[in-house]
Amino acid sequence: MTVTWPLPSGPDAVLLPAGQWWDAVRVPIYLGKDVLRRLGSGSGAVIRDPYGCRLYWLIKPGSAREWTFPEFAAVQVLSTASWVTVPPRTRLRPPGPHWAVPCCPGATLTSTGQLHEALHATIGRMLGPREGSSL
Repeated sequence: MTVTWPLPSGPDAVLLPAGQWWDAVRVPIYLGKDVLRRLGSGSGAVIRDPYGCRLYWLIKPGSAREWTFPEFAAVQVLSTASWVTVPPRTRLRPPGPHWAVPCCPGATLTSTGQLHEALHATIGRMLGPREGSSL
């Protein structure tokens, strides 16, 4: 079943609530670039926020409730009560938030399992295990 959501079609980005059509996983850009490489064509749509130096993956709502990451990794799952700035469908480069991986029919959401695996592999490789982490 395809769920439609109000992807902006005008020239401006809009704030949309997470937890309704998708949850978003916010990842610092220095980790996110490696996660993108690991996922390759398996990645769904990804928003890049150049101001906050973050990438946002869209995943099935509620599918990452049990995720835990070391605090030092600064990975956050945004769900109900969170808002995400979503760029217009045609914005593929700056200025402002834009699509690092375009949002297209059938490829909007990233597999929660694949994203989780890529995040843990990247965090382990780039940051190494730290005291008190579950990596």
